[in-house]
Amino acid sequence: MKPVRATACSNIALVKYWGKRTGVSAELNLPAVGSLSMTLDALRTETELHPADADAFELDGRPVHDVQAAKVWRHLDRIWAASGRDGARPAARVVSYNRFPTAAGLASSASGFAALTIAAATAFGTDLPPAALSSLARQGSGSAARSIFGGFVRLHRGSAPDGSDCRARPLVGADHWPLTLLVVQTTAGRKPIGSTDGMERCRETSPYYSPWVATSEADLDAAEAALRARDLPALGRVVEHSCFKMHASMMATDPPLLYWNGTTVTVVHEVWQARAEGLSGYVTIDAGPHVKVLCEPTTATALRERLAAVPGVLGVIEARPGPDATAAILETTPETIPEAGREEASA
Repeated sequence: MKPVRATACSNIALVKYWGKRTGVSAELNLPAVGSLSMTLDALRTETELHPADADAFELDGRPVHDVQAAKVWRHLDRIWAASGRDGARPAARVVSYNRFPTAAGLASSASGFAALTIAAATAFGTDLPPAALSSLARQGSGSAARSIFGGFVRLHRGSAPDGSDCRARPLVGADHWPLTLLVVQTTAGRKPIGSTDGMERCRETSPYYSPWVATSEADLDAAEAALRARDLPALGRVVEHSCFKMHASMMATDPPLLYWNGTTVTVVHEVWQARAEGLSGYVTIDAGPHVKVLCEPTTATALRERLAAVPGVLGVIEARPGPDATAAILETTPETIPEAGREEASA
């Protein structure tokens, strides 16, 4: 086992993923719908994997011993098994930093498990193609399958019971269309209900869940066509439609799932008002309170300034299409990711 440092960027689904496939092994973590995403250069996770005497996990400078750590060890076991090596997996020290808020609806699990996947595959000497790494990353976090790739990515739902056809594939690279995504932060801290629990409650109780699943493929095809044509109004219409269909199914859950706060709603109306005035941007919201706004670079500065002035907004992050996940073997075995990284993570 070799010491490795990996970096993966978060991604935001422009056509949403919400719901798990039933009738298959939960360990496969198969989505009920496909998704289409943009990898974000400004939101990234850096993860180091080192040989150790015993398993240890640190996230954002703090030791982790709970369910989150157990998911990390299961994922390392999974990748060790995929490597085809004999014997027990060697113990590892995992040190990970999210360069943006963790567990706040900004897809930190996507970049986190993508970085862990390629770090472990590299450390274990596992020579797997990107599609196979995407499939492995999905088993850690559904959206992590997309963060293996940069630019714009489509994750196919697939139909095989073993999940072999549920993989992400890059559609176009980061240089195809330099769109901007503004991440408007409307609160601090973790969201109260995790996505996995929320998905299951929604599937079991929402009358809108089945129509949400049934209409997803048409949205994916329309979004892919608009993306290839670089047609922002067409893409934006699909992005907003997918977003609000997903949240409608959440709100109809019993009891209701409402991830928004008052500032979330105010920001949405501000984006729509700006668009009516000729400042074009389109809204999407994941399972959290933050609003993401897709726009052209030419309108990004004016929109960012306008949204930053909305009462309750804590900040606006500006992101562009990001790169593929990467990993490199370390020449030495440093204690942690450098101090500069720690400062950035806590800023």
